[in-house]
Amino acid sequence: MIVKNSPITEGLEAFDIVNLLSCQSKHKYVLLDIETTGFTPKNSQLYMIGCIHFSENSWIQTQWLAETFDEEWKILQEFLTHFQGNFHFITYNGDRFDLSYLTDKKSQCQCIKALPWQSSLDLYKLLKPYKKMLNFSHMKQRDLENFLGFNRKYDVSGKECVTIYQRFLRENQPEQAEILLNHNRQDLLGLLKILSMLTYTLPSAGDFQIEDLSTDQQSFKAVLRLPHKLPKSFSWEDELFHLQGDKEMLAFKTPLSQGRLKKFYPNYSDYFYLPGEDMAVHKSLATYIDRSKKKKATARTCYTWFDCNLNFLNDIPTVKDWLTDYFRLAVSCQ
Repeated sequence: MIVKNSPITEGLEAFDIVNLLSCQSKHKYVLLDIETTGFTPKNSQLYMIGCIHFSENSWIQTQWLAETFDEEWKILQEFLTHFQGNFHFITYNGDRFDLSYLTDKKSQCQCIKALPWQSSLDLYKLLKPYKKMLNFSHMKQRDLENFLGFNRKYDVSGKECVTIYQRFLRENQPEQAEILLNHNRQDLLGLLKILSMLTYTLPSAGDFQIEDLSTDQQSFKAVLRLPHKLPKSFSWEDELFHLQGDKEMLAFKTPLSQGRLKKFYPNYSDYFYLPGEDMAVHKSLATYIDRSKKKKATARTCYTWFDCNLNFLNDIPTVKDWLTDYFRLAVSCQ
């Protein structure tokens, strides 16, 4: 078994964003990526586990590489021993693959060590709702890396790694091991880079400050400040609103109708939309309304109207709650 430890010195500010969203100590987070010869634990081999974690007052990368087929259980055992206690694991599509694969392998290898993750942050799941906002056609890890301008160094594909590992089992050449270790390292560094994209989720979590509010006859506008800089600027236009982001600033704009704004409700299945009134009512009230004048509400039609007056504009906590609900709606409607 090869064990390699390498220092990590760049991109660590992204852990502060995770800390803000989860209110957990960033030192309990572990970035995880595994390398296997296939997708099903029963018919494939786990040959490498790689992590970025906090140890002895610094962030390091630790990799365990199996040099023989029989060392699969050994790298799993070493990994589980290394992370005794409760940690929060960060992956990309790991809820579906990495963590479930390791869980099945643990049972398959009859390993008695406890699984170390108290919870997980799957960046794929967290960022997928923002696919349209960021104009992604696909959401593979490398798509996000390319968006961020992360260039892998001397890397090969995962498919090529399987072939190289099979040769490594026969020949055990140092240069073969280095190719495999570097691929896993690039996966982890890419994952660390993608971690910064959690900044895009801050508005729908209510993590922003209102810098300015204004209205004209046609629209309501807000200028907002995020606690962290966006990794890249963006512009997102929808029939409901227009949102632009650059560095730590957001510019939000939505139409006014006769000086009114829409108040959306999240539990739209409990509402009916009345086209003639252009508003939603709770189903308990809709019982008495003719069927021809109502239809089941959707996320986009589950709203009522309220006056965008000075009382509203001067009530900053209420405006912030309204904006947060609006951002959540926009993400859920994609």
